[in-house]
Amino acid sequence: MQGKKDFNQRIYYNINLDSLVPKDHFLKRLERLVSFDFVRDITKSYYSHTGKPSIDPVVLVKMLLVGYLFNIRSERKLVEEISLNLAYRWYIGYDLDEEIPNHSIFSKARTRFGRKLFLEIFEKILVRCIELGLVSSEGMLIDSTIVRADASDGSMVEIGLSPGQYWKSLDRKDRPKKKLSGARYTGEVDKNKMGKRRRDINRLSLRKKSKTDPDATIVYKPGMGSHLSYKAHIATDTNGIITAVSASPSVSHDIGAVPILVESHERILGTPPWVAADTKYGSEECLAYLQDKNIKTAIRPETKTSKPGYFSKNKFKYNSSRDCYVCPNGKFLKRRSKNYPQNRINYSSNKKDCNLCPLKGKCISAGSFRTVSRYDSPCYWKARDWYDSGYGQVMQKLRHTVIEGVFGQAKTYHGMAKARFRGLKKVEIQFMLTATALNLKKMVKMLDIEEIKERLSNEISNIAQTIENIFRNFLTNTVIEAP
Repeated sequence: MQGKKDFNQRIYYNINLDSLVPKDHFLKRLERLVSFDFVRDITKSYYSHTGKPSIDPVVLVKMLLVGYLFNIRSERKLVEEISLNLAYRWYIGYDLDEEIPNHSIFSKARTRFGRKLFLEIFEKILVRCIELGLVSSEGMLIDSTIVRADASDGSMVEIGLSPGQYWKSLDRKDRPKKKLSGARYTGEVDKNKMGKRRRDINRLSLRKKSKTDPDATIVYKPGMGSHLSYKAHIATDTNGIITAVSASPSVSHDIGAVPILVESHERILGTPPWVAADTKYGSEECLAYLQDKNIKTAIRPETKTSKPGYFSKNKFKYNSSRDCYVCPNGKFLKRRSKNYPQNRINYSSNKKDCNLCPLKGKCISAGSFRTVSRYDSPCYWKARDWYDSGYGQVMQKLRHTVIEGVFGQAKTYHGMAKARFRGLKKVEIQFMLTATALNLKKMVKMLDIEEIKERLSNEISNIAQTIENIFRNFLTNTVIEAP
């Protein structure tokens, strides 16, 4: 017999919201692990002691985290989803008949509290991870990723005078010294200039800005084309717990964020024994900065690459007793000059040797001699030795597995594929909330695994005890029945 469901809406319900949310729901497990009551203490100074009570700041933070945990990009949509979802309502402490706060509270909170509140929340959750024994103090993994800005390339406009025109417009007597951004590296580490030592005169970011988001800059990536974007810089431990986070325009060099990440990591966990990163972090200044802190570097130092199809530098053997290189044909490349800004010594071959060499077609594409450069820097060789060690190679593989996985999670499931806001400060708040959500998710997952392991261990112990008892009873009965 076919049934028909009749729906007669009742006026009154006797319902306990807690009973409608499963005990193993992610938010219930999270609530058992983390209390956000500390948010009231952090924000207390922002409120007056009189007047109408505000929305509870704990509610505000929990609502934001729900959006980042479940990848709800729009804050209007977030309020709608919380209104409809029983688990979300239960988590923020609003009953079925209570009206959810308006979405405008989020923009007001970002303006009122700024970066400070969200940084403290991130650090408090990191400390909680440490208390639960989830964070490893072995070392530190660093990397960055490009995040699309919330602005189109069509919003780019010329900025009045170009830098070149500006210089020409200045009187000679008033013209300041032509100092490039950060000037050149002279061997003394300056963390405020790291990543900024480059020629700025013709940079696109100085000639054009986006009207929509002036802080975003154009970047080109193969397969993705060019687009306005930011960079997210993160540091993690070997378990994938994020220990530091920063944001910058995409035109910034990655090493510029290294001091920020290292110092943020040091505040909570102390100085890491080693740091693993890819080659873009292998500049001499970055290596020197880390080594000055007695941090070992599993970072491959930057080297000049050879053209495809031609002999690489590895084919040339260095002779330390004669301070020269020996080419694949057995000829010597003698020391010719030194590039002091880059701390490189240049070695070049004899023109006659190259013209008569049968391997010339595999060695040089133009010109009449081959040049090879070599670092004249202790920090370079120290970094190279530790990178080439067995432990350094293991850490490099671990970095690739762990940190790339973190970025994949962040972009696919937690809204980091594209900036939600405009302006560097607001984008950095987004990155901090994403990092906090990832750490909370990791916390629940890792503790669940430990709980499952413990439960399985107890079950295996019980089974083993049962088998032992059966076997003992069997032996006892066998002895009794024997004649």
